[in-house]
Amino acid sequence: MKNRQIAQTLIRVWIQDYQSLHDILKAEQKALEQRNFDQLANYIKEKGDVVSRINQHEVPQLFDDAGNLIAQLNQFKLFCENQPNLNQEWQKLLDLIKQCSIKNEVNARLIKLLNDSSRRTFNLIKGFDPDNNVYNAKGNQSTVRYYNSSVSA
Repeated sequence: MKNRQIAQTLIRVWIQDYQSLHDILKAEQKALEQRNFDQLANYIKEKGDVVSRINQHEVPQLFDDAGNLIAQLNQFKLFCENQPNLNQEWQKLLDLIKQCSIKNEVNARLIKLLNDSSRRTFNLIKGFDPDNNVYNAKGNQSTVRYYNSSVSA
């Protein structure tokens, strides 16, 4: 019984941390969409702190009903899945982890799109576009300069 309570407490702590991460990822996505880079820097720092805290989580040494030592995450997972009162919370934790993973992937793609867009805009301001897929007389891809001199903003 005591082992179940310890496991339940641990799962709840993990759920709280992953819920914090999920909330930060949602806010980060909103900041990316609005291009609020000042706020984005704060969210990235907060996200790093929460991820560090999550990475410090350790599975306590517990014993299952048969007296076997549970010292690894995979064993802890099986223990939680086989306990009716822990299984529901364990599934909630796994769902939250999956949501965080998806949100993080979306944010990474948004960051890549913003970086690509900024790079392309900067290149256009400088007077050339390296992504225009124009080939020279030798069949090599080359850059086309739109102006004799760079455009100044």
